[in-house]
Amino acid sequence: MPQKTFLILVLATILAGCAATSQPKAEILLEATDFAYSSPTITVPAGQPVTLTLRNTGAVEHDFVIEKINVTDVEASDSGPAAHHQLGDAPEYDLHFFAKAGEIETLQFTALEPGTYEVFCSIEGHKEAGMFGELIVVSE
Repeated sequence: MPQKTFLILVLATILAGCAATSQPKAEILLEATDFAYSSPTITVPAGQPVTLTLRNTGAVEHDFVIEKINVTDVEASDSGPAAHHQLGDAPEYDLHFFAKAGEIETLQFTALEPGTYEVFCSIEGHKEAGMFGELIVVSE
């Protein structure tokens, strides 16, 4: 009898842990080289938190930009405006973060609407050199 009780308690604990778990988080590693992203297409779920890690293995600074996307809970680990935006004439982007050469930075966000969004490096000449892709947000 004690064995049955123990099993029931273990199962109840496991089920309670599953029920208490928050939404799953999408974690994506994206490598930036000179001049491409390691994955030109990224797919994430709508309405769920995403952590995007940008590893810059290139010799120059790179960033990750989406001009218009409906997002919430945006938080970037980079420490301030990138060198190419220090003149104060940077356009406003809904998602934007950067990594200097050899650095790794993260961006957390939740995309709210399904769709396909253009991603690119906004540093002068990088998009034209082929540093672009797309973020596909899919319904749950």
